[in-house]
Amino acid sequence: MLKNLRKGTIENPWIYRSVMFLIAATFVISMGWWGFSGERDPDVAEIDQARITRAQYLRYKENAYRYYRELLKENFKEDLVDQLVINTLVERHLWLKLARELRLSAGVEELRDVITRDPTFHNDQGRFSPDRYQFFLSRSRTTAEEFERSVREDLLIDKAKLMLRDGIVLTALETAEARAAVADPALTPEKRLEEEDRAVQDARVRKQQRAMMSVLNRIRAATRIEINKEYL
Repeated sequence: MLKNLRKGTIENPWIYRSVMFLIAATFVISMGWWGFSGERDPDVAEIDQARITRAQYLRYKENAYRYYRELLKENFKEDLVDQLVINTLVERHLWLKLARELRLSAGVEELRDVITRDPTFHNDQGRFSPDRYQFFLSRSRTTAEEFERSVREDLLIDKAKLMLRDGIVLTALETAEARAAVADPALTPEKRLEEEDRAVQDARVRKQQRAMMSVLNRIRAATRIEINKEYL
């Protein structure tokens, strides 16, 4: 289950956009990745110079439990979602590190477009509502600047993943092998062509998945990551 959930977030970066907007408050409520409060909260993890506090982790975990319990129903397992939560928090930083390496940026217009298109902030007519946006910020106990910084980070992560995926294509041999794997003699020519195209697309997605995991592992190997399991 964990593998399938992680695969979905990589192959379809927009599929969890709405829930990520809600979970984003996890970071910005406590001043983002670097956190700030009157008393130092225990660190669940340290990633290079960044820190994930226990308060941030617990907020993310609460929202993730709510989302995945509804999504998975009877297949929901706390230990697997716990693993997904800490992996997501760590991998978020690793993707941001890659985005910096690639010198990616997200402009004001891009940020505005993402926020105004999100249905979370739409009125009954399907249009962006400043009042709903302000209500969300108030409910999350955060400022527009803090929240928009988190959204900009999401954009950078999406761009880094998209750049990697777009650079991965099948060789002629890999394409031929994928098409040859469709061997059902009962298929009509039209259906066979459809199935072969699907097989090629699936093969490309698998190759993209392997390449992205390879890049992520490279970044992970070059990053200082410390997980304090006693605070999980």
